[in-house]
Amino acid sequence: MPSSLLALDFGSSALHCMVADSNGKALAAQDAPISYFSPDGQSELTREFHPQKLLDSAIRLIASTLSNANISPSDIAAVGITGQRHGVVFLDDQGREILISPMIDLRAAFEGAAIQDELGDDLYHITGQFPAMLLAPAKLRWLENNRPDLRKKLAHVLTFAGWLAFKLTGTPASEPSLAAGVGLLDAQTATRSNEMLSKFGLPPSILPLLSPSGSVVGAIPDHLARTWDLPPGIPVTLSGADTSCGLLGMGLTRPGDTALVAGWSAAIQTVTASPQPDPQSKAWFSPSTIPGQWLSEVNLGDTGHAHRWLKDLLLGPDASFSNADALAASAPPGSTGYISYLGPGPLTAPEAGLRTGGLLFPVPLLYRSPTPAEALRAFWESLAYAIKANLVELERASGHAVEVLHLGGGMARSPLFADILASVTGKKVRRSSNAHVSLLGAVASASVAAGLHPTLVEASQAVSPQWIDSEPEPSDTLEYDEFYQRWKILYHRIQNV
Repeated sequence: MPSSLLALDFGSSALHCMVADSNGKALAAQDAPISYFSPDGQSELTREFHPQKLLDSAIRLIASTLSNANISPSDIAAVGITGQRHGVVFLDDQGREILISPMIDLRAAFEGAAIQDELGDDLYHITGQFPAMLLAPAKLRWLENNRPDLRKKLAHVLTFAGWLAFKLTGTPASEPSLAAGVGLLDAQTATRSNEMLSKFGLPPSILPLLSPSGSVVGAIPDHLARTWDLPPGIPVTLSGADTSCGLLGMGLTRPGDTALVAGWSAAIQTVTASPQPDPQSKAWFSPSTIPGQWLSEVNLGDTGHAHRWLKDLLLGPDASFSNADALAASAPPGSTGYISYLGPGPLTAPEAGLRTGGLLFPVPLLYRSPTPAEALRAFWESLAYAIKANLVELERASGHAVEVLHLGGGMARSPLFADILASVTGKKVRRSSNAHVSLLGAVASASVAAGLHPTLVEASQAVSPQWIDSEPEPSDTLEYDEFYQRWKILYHRIQNV
């Protein structure tokens, strides 16, 4: 009987693939980059991908990962798919793509602003999300305003993960945490609502059925199995939004459990037993992948992308992540006065928007030249400062004090970051030994779809990784308190420059 599981993660910068057993032991994991372009005649703020090129890349990635795992496609018991929350694909009634809009596509900024003005606080209290320009209704309005000919052909609105599942099964579907991410769900009830559809002017016919994580969207039919070089009949499940899957993959299923999933972007989420709308509208709220649970979230925006840019600038694109981290560890706490504002600031990403940033260091250089080690460490310190500031908002919004902060995602590859984060926040940080926590969540979901585990909670516990703990260093914490206050003051000052 097949017992291996295939997980796909449609991320912001790459497709990720893992083959694992039902207990989350990874047999192989690989990535393939995603290339975006701006369509002819559109603003540089628009972004799309070529659907066939991406599908061809996914097919090659799956084949290569299976080969590296040294298993046959017939050994796969189920496929779990996760992905970025704010990406949407609009299809016609023949399943052809008429609009592709990833998270970084800002074409609907004006339409989003108009929706925000029309709905006011209702937008947040229904969807749990903001700003409106990230959500599917704003992108639908952009289509109506700019391509009414295509709007008439619209048959389905899918998330990116839902689009991949559709290409594997031929069945259009969504999952509650994914639907919430694009503003197509009542976040307080975890269902479609007539109020939501009425306010957005959405016909119910364009929204696919909701399929909970772990349930089977469909099985791979014969003609698509040949395309994907996978056996027909393999069940496919929509595992949920990437950040929510990250908590599932870390075994965090109890109210109060809190994790930072830090990859291309970064989200800090706390599990709650009921929806927790934030009276100050600074924290998102959404259904979890596990029915009957919700998440409170502060989102930090650009993190991994900013770190890669800095590494490539200072050390070159061929320099490894581990080499950059070892270099950063050679700099002292406080980075000898070097201060970074490349990633998030003290405000959550949706509130902050575009802002002024950069690197600050003592001058004149005649007396002391800053080093790459200091710049790299300063980045980690600035990210830890942003997390500290946002944890205050998360604790207030969720009603849970954070005692232990779990760390997963690509940034979890850095033991230095975990140590700095512990000392800056004064909290224990538990770093996942497997950085691919969203893929682990998709593995857990796939194991339920395959019948290898009866519930998502049991599957989540089975795949949860080993932990590497970082405790606050008291002397460093005292120093960081002073550095943190300086970092916040300078942040607000440079926004007025």
